[in-house]
Amino acid sequence: MRHLIYATTAAMAAFLMSGAAQAGEIRIEGHAGVSGQGNGSTKATVGAALGYDAAVGALGNGVFAGVEESVDRSAGGSGTRWGTSGRLGIKVLSLGALYGVAGYHYGSGPNAASVGAGYQQGLGPVYGKVEYRHYMNEGGWRPADAVTLGFGVKF
Repeated sequence: MRHLIYATTAAMAAFLMSGAAQAGEIRIEGHAGVSGQGNGSTKATVGAALGYDAAVGALGNGVFAGVEESVDRSAGGSGTRWGTSGRLGIKVLSLGALYGVAGYHYGSGPNAASVGAGYQQGLGPVYGKVEYRHYMNEGGWRPADAVTLGFGVKF
């Protein structure tokens, strides 16, 4: 599964650098939320991300694709998890964006592939977002879910 996500993210990055993608924006954000496993345990989580989104002219007005690197830590956790993700979405409402996201996460704890969706609302050069992810952990660990709220700035 991780090879599929790496390949998808690499293909998306190559696409963004090709002529099919129009000018984009860099974004930096902080996020926090809760994550839980199937056994009923929940933990607070906090993290940051650096990403790049570009309009995709070949797919129509308002469609965008992006790549993202993230770092997260659970409250009471013993280490840091890194993530590489790709996202594909469409601009909706005034300065809003609805998107799907897929990624691979590694570091302390089990490695995991993730899929999810989110909504991002622009507020000028800053934005707020809410995102859900489902983690498919490797090595027999239970799957996990997370909901986060984020705030960031676009350049």
